[in-house]
Amino acid sequence: MEFSKSDKIEFQKDKVLHESAGGFVFYESPKDHVLYVALLQKPDGKFFIPKGHLHNGEKPKETAIREVMEELCLNERPEIRTKIGIDNYDFTLPEDERIHHKNVHLYVFSLAQKSAIKPLEKEDFVDAKWLEFKEALEKIAFDRDNLLMARQLFYFNKPVPPVKEVEDIKSFTVGIPTHNGSITIYNTLSSIVESLSVLPKSISKKIIVCLDHCNDNTESVVDNFFEKNKRNDIEFKRIINTGQKGKSTVLNKIFENTDSELLCFIDDDVLLGKDCIHNLIKTLIDRKDLRCVFARWVRRPFSGKSPWKRFWHWVLGVKFDIQLFDSRPEYMRGACMMFRRQDFVYLPDKKFNVLNEDQFLQFIYWPLTKEVDNAVIYFNSVCTITEYYKRFIRISAGFKQVDSEFSVDRVKKCYSELNKKINYKNVWKSPLKRKLPFLLYRFIRIFVNNLVKIKLKRNKNYEWFRFEQHK
Repeated sequence: MEFSKSDKIEFQKDKVLHESAGGFVFYESPKDHVLYVALLQKPDGKFFIPKGHLHNGEKPKETAIREVMEELCLNERPEIRTKIGIDNYDFTLPEDERIHHKNVHLYVFSLAQKSAIKPLEKEDFVDAKWLEFKEALEKIAFDRDNLLMARQLFYFNKPVPPVKEVEDIKSFTVGIPTHNGSITIYNTLSSIVESLSVLPKSISKKIIVCLDHCNDNTESVVDNFFEKNKRNDIEFKRIINTGQKGKSTVLNKIFENTDSELLCFIDDDVLLGKDCIHNLIKTLIDRKDLRCVFARWVRRPFSGKSPWKRFWHWVLGVKFDIQLFDSRPEYMRGACMMFRRQDFVYLPDKKFNVLNEDQFLQFIYWPLTKEVDNAVIYFNSVCTITEYYKRFIRISAGFKQVDSEFSVDRVKKCYSELNKKINYKNVWKSPLKRKLPFLLYRFIRIFVNNLVKIKLKRNKNYEWFRFEQHK
């Protein structure tokens, strides 16, 4: 390995200290928000980020920009979003017995266009490529955890123009992903239309329903609703996902079918309070630092006739009726969540769909996410052990999946700040009619949790399936 005299290297008796800088260069497609990263390929097929030694008297930021432009042969100067930090590692050279210690100052860059790139001839690289993020994650050598961190910081530090007033909004889209949602989607759509009626008439409003491999009569139910509720102030659109099944794919597809300033994704089995959408928008306006807001859940009373299901609805849903924590957990619930268009993150949907898309998005933006107390949605909680098990295993599998999408440090930070410990003093103070079912619920949860751990250990390729629906 050859070094230049201008390189910032300190030679000591038993070791050599190197200072270098570089980073991750991203380009985000404006149409679909697919994220690309520029990497350099060596003859052995491995991919690396552009980086190099600091020159004497040069600052790390200056070096990072110079090295990125030189090694990728860029004509356009990339914008620095933020600094990741300093990575370091040791290596040895065949002709030198000393330990070489290298500090690498890492930065996150963005380009406004997918500029042409090629490897610098004098460097030991055979190609330079724009790779989709997921492919880059599979092919990058050594820097996988840093790449995960860089993606999160790219979105977190993305400049987004604030919304000034509700009246300043020109366009708004509600997207509803649905898979066999025929039983509930009509009522969901009705509540959405009523909630949209609160917004100023000057806002262009659109509702997009995306059918995800439905094999029931959801399509006819949706078409029937659109036909019966034709109106001049709301555009209705039905699209079909013919690609990979899953909510991530559907949300990406909905995003591609709208150019609205604000987006709100709503599940097909909830009911919105009349002011829900307005209050979510108002929070985004009042709290300009927020990147995503989501509605507060309120459990609907059991309306069935089965006493057995009524009993389990009471037991399994009692956690919603007791103040278990000193402060309410801020875990994001994806049943109704809203973004500015610029803040939508392309969801992984190639080899697998993210099962907990809400958790994925929150790990990108936390602590810039918020549950809005006066934006309410009403949901049906589970009323059988089977439903509870299915929901539990889906969430547990999703947690493991999302963990693999973020750096170790980011996962630790989010879990430590979002997780809350149950305050059992609050439980003991509760009335007996809530205390007893809660104790039974906790016993069931422990049992199901251990069962799910065994199941997921044996079957790591978990596939989501529809829970039983109730009107």
